[in-house]
Amino acid sequence: MDAYVYGVIEAGAAGWRPPGEGVDDQPVELVEHDGLAALVSDAPRVPVKANRRNLMAHSRVLQSVIGERCVLPMRFGVVMPDRAAVEEELLAHNGEWLASQLSVFETYVELDVRALCPEEQLLRAVVRERPQLAELRESLRGRPGPATYYERIRLGELVAGAVAEKREQIAGWVAGKLGRLAAATKLGEPLHEQMLANVAFLVDRERIPEFDAAVDTLDRELGDDVRLRYMGPLPPHNFVDVEAGTEAQAWA
Repeated sequence: MDAYVYGVIEAGAAGWRPPGEGVDDQPVELVEHDGLAALVSDAPRVPVKANRRNLMAHSRVLQSVIGERCVLPMRFGVVMPDRAAVEEELLAHNGEWLASQLSVFETYVELDVRALCPEEQLLRAVVRERPQLAELRESLRGRPGPATYYERIRLGELVAGAVAEKREQIAGWVAGKLGRLAAATKLGEPLHEQMLANVAFLVDRERIPEFDAAVDTLDRELGDDVRLRYMGPLPPHNFVDVEAGTEAQAWA
């Protein structure tokens, strides 16, 4: 049967326990080869449905491992023809590269921090910080639209520019204040309008308590307008691309 692949860890990990059910409620097990092991389960349906249940199961399997040891994560949906292909084409063929990546990332986890603010609240904050915007808006109040057409366009441009600056400022604060505790930092694109910053950090496991405290401090410094969402420990999704270094195939 087709084999769904979650990620790669070192083989022979003492005390390893299967992390329960994976995608499509299939039990997870190990396929081992020469010091490496792939986390796999059966894939009764290909392509694997990218529904919420399966996406959560994929994430849950990886997170159940990362708390104790390094795992090189596959993106959702990677399927290989069978377990023999996992052993030969993934582990054996790419063994040297996978082992080197496990060594590099052995002591690290990914911690993701996102800054969120409702759009209306963000606009209020921007106007509050820039009195000239409030003055211009007030000067337009009650005046006929045709007579103030270009002024309103100008106001819209100024507000849009101020919002963009605010987003950049918040992202810079998050990356700068927390990045000093990380081995690497990666700024991602905001996933929606209410997200001001989306930053991933590669952090040594021993520094997680220190990073936790820094996130709490930054959350207080940002005030009531901005809320931080903190996720982790996670596999280093944003810092290693297993598929780019191997010949594993994601079936569409």
